[in-house]
Amino acid sequence: MSANYDQDLILLVCASGKQCSALIPLLSGKWKRLRLHVNSQASEESIKTRYPQAEVVRASLENVDHVRRIMSGVTTVHHVGPPFHPREKEMRNFMVDAAVEEARNGTFKHFVYSSVLGPQLSKLMNHDCKNYVEEYLMESGLNFTIVQPKTPVFPAFWNPDVQFSFTALNDLAEAVQKIIDEREKHYMAQYPASSTMPMTNSALVSIASKVLGKEVNIACIPFEEAVDMLCKRLYGTTQVNARIRDEPERMILFYNKRGLLGNPGVLEWVLGRKATTPEDWMRRQIDS
Repeated sequence: MSANYDQDLILLVCASGKQCSALIPLLSGKWKRLRLHVNSQASEESIKTRYPQAEVVRASLENVDHVRRIMSGVTTVHHVGPPFHPREKEMRNFMVDAAVEEARNGTFKHFVYSSVLGPQLSKLMNHDCKNYVEEYLMESGLNFTIVQPKTPVFPAFWNPDVQFSFTALNDLAEAVQKIIDEREKHYMAQYPASSTMPMTNSALVSIASKVLGKEVNIACIPFEEAVDMLCKRLYGTTQVNARIRDEPERMILFYNKRGLLGNPGVLEWVLGRKATTPEDWMRRQIDS
């Protein structure tokens, strides 16, 4: 069951997204067989240029035959689904079912699922569907690891004085790399992945002001405009159907009052080091 860096096939889903953009450089020098999934032709061309040694495949996660194709022969999958998709639960179930089939007939060993911090928060539609997927994965009989990150979104689409915990992408990528490399050590585990204790966006912006040496102001975006901006960022247009728009609307309303809270202890245990502080993260962005 030990990792075979030359023969094992690692599938990274949504390879052009933020999580995989930080993860791929950590894996590409060690694992010889990487299969990188993308959704669009533009992403396919970009990823092929950046990682010519990897196998890049374009597929729709809504198509069960496409999912079976990209899972064929896979040893480990790191699954990140498209956000705020009305069929998110079905797509992830397709992935789990395909993994079960590969485990039965092939070499599949490990399903690493990127979920969300607090999947039990059913008032958040995008969290609630991940809760069902986690349950489906747990009942599948597969060896799994569930990582539950929280990634900050700016500008202030919600009340900047409500507390949140934040996850640095470099911490998340390093943790997932260790999970993929160490495999059995992380079977059947769920890791709430937060780099910070709860803090407000106002406090975060104050740190940014200190690091930059100049005052940074918070622009509080009105609700409808904030929803439009999120849809534009995720889908390239504000003209999305009502089912897709429901999820960012519900998320903003929830975050505006309750925030999303975590603790860095679990992530620091996985990393074997202290989590990245907001100040360290900001200085790294300036230096890069």
